[in-house]
Amino acid sequence: MRTDPSPATPLLPMALFMGVMTCAWSTNAWQASPILSALGLLAGAGVALAAVLGTGRRGRQDPPAGTPGRAGSRGVPGPVVGLFALIEVVVIAGVTLLLARAGRGELVMPAVALVVAAHFALFRLVQRSRLHLLTTALGVAGAGAALLLATTGALDAAAARALAGLSLAACTLAYGAVFLVADRGSRPRTGLGTR
Repeated sequence: MRTDPSPATPLLPMALFMGVMTCAWSTNAWQASPILSALGLLAGAGVALAAVLGTGRRGRQDPPAGTPGRAGSRGVPGPVVGLFALIEVVVIAGVTLLLARAGRGELVMPAVALVVAAHFALFRLVQRSRLHLLTTALGVAGAGAALLLATTGALDAAAARALAGLSLAACTLAYGAVFLVADRGSRPRTGLGTR
């Protein structure tokens, strides 16, 4: 039994958030592909559950004094995340309004997915990780293709939502899995090779 919980890190809450987002993005595929949607939902729920169970096992402990708002050596600083989220929200609101006024409501979801995917690239500015490049490329390719194909009529609205949603679900699933693995690697060993 573990009696000395290590300090809480932002990795598990971020893994939980990414698991929930994987579920949310996966629901966009339900109409066009219920099986793929269900698989995405299960994967996202698995990441979220692992994060919740990991948080419970680790216990809760305040971070050391003098480190509020600072990320760990591999993390992105909190204020940067907030700024990038604000940029994302403003762009999403603008795109949504423009598409609604143009009478192209069916394009809103793929366009939102494209903005979210593009915002992953911003994290590369403050954290040199290939994961940000991978998720940006995957998300922009999937959401961009969905948007383009829906605009030209090659995909109906449900298929476009599915393509964009599953692309972003794959991105958030990757982030969630990486956060879980990184958290596991950051925990001290407690004996007999266990963590």
